Amino acid sequence: MMAGVAGALGDFRAYAEPRDGYGDSPFKLGCSLSGPASDEEIASAWPGVALPDELIGVWSVSRESRLFEDVDYGQWGLLLLSPAASAKRTVEQRAQRPGAYCPDDVVIGEFLGDIELLVMAPSEAGDRRVLVALPLDDRHDWFPAAPSLARFLEKYLESRGGKYWESPA
Repeated sequence: MMAGVAGALGDFRAYAEPRDGYGDSPFKLGCSLSGPASDEEIASAWPGVALPDELIGVWSVSRESRLFEDVDYGQWGLLLLSPAASAKRTVEQRAQRPGAYCPDDVVIGEFLGDIELLVMAPSEAGDRRVLVALPLDDRHDWFPAAPSLARFLEKYLESRGGKYWESPA
């Protein structure tokens, strides 16, 4: 599974050169992946927590990733958070909205220019294992985005940074 998620994230490197014309965005978009996070960095950010293997796989490729980011204005794209930023954001969200977040949820990303978050939800089933969390809506209204992080990354790449989960199937 980690090879799948590592490959899916690595595919974004083909879009490193910012340019117009990616997907439906009116902005100049590009993708950037930082160097990998170490096992020690992940363990330090998440002490004693059993994280999903896919998430560890993503961080082993890139500590932080900016996918289809609007390089001029910062109004589009997805920031996949570093292990430390993910841990901090997860703690904040659980404190602010304890009824919305499950104990094993992990906030892994934020959509630039929006206030939506990307959440891994291991206790959910099917397409609800990766959720797009809406800040004012109840959990049951959050968008089901994919059954796995690898599949989310594949679909996000196919849509060139578009919010495919908002479109009817």
